[in-house]
Amino acid sequence: MGFAAPAVLAAALACTSALAEAPAAKAPRSLSLPVPTPPQQQAPAPTPQQRLAYEAAFKDTLDKPSDPDTLVRFAGLAVQVGDIEGAISALERLLLIEGDQPEVKLELGVLYYRLGSKEAAVAYLEAARASPDASKETRERAEAFLKAARQ
Repeated sequence: MGFAAPAVLAAALACTSALAEAPAAKAPRSLSLPVPTPPQQQAPAPTPQQRLAYEAAFKDTLDKPSDPDTLVRFAGLAVQVGDIEGAISALERLLLIEGDQPEVKLELGVLYYRLGSKEAAVAYLEAARASPDASKETRERAEAFLKAARQ
């Protein structure tokens, strides 16, 4: 979690007690995060509406740090505004709450790949691919990013 922005790290630390009380596992979560740009490309600047939505979602994560839907919403908006570290922090918290979620691991692998942290990307992508609960699409996407991350 060395990539987390200070405000996001503070929010993650603030939710420790809430996470300890959260259930260990839930049904697989379907994510619809925006596709992050490859490491060599710059993401377009966020619109004012995206920035406002992101800020509101961040405040929601402070109010509801262990709510899976809030974390997924924030992660999606964080990717849109270019806060890859914030999205990673939210999705890692989601894994603490909901356990083995291959789709979440896949997205974490993609986001770490986007940051250029290939070792972390490979670890999450391999975990997503190896999960018995992973869909065929999740396994195929994980495999494609694994090939890219290992180059």
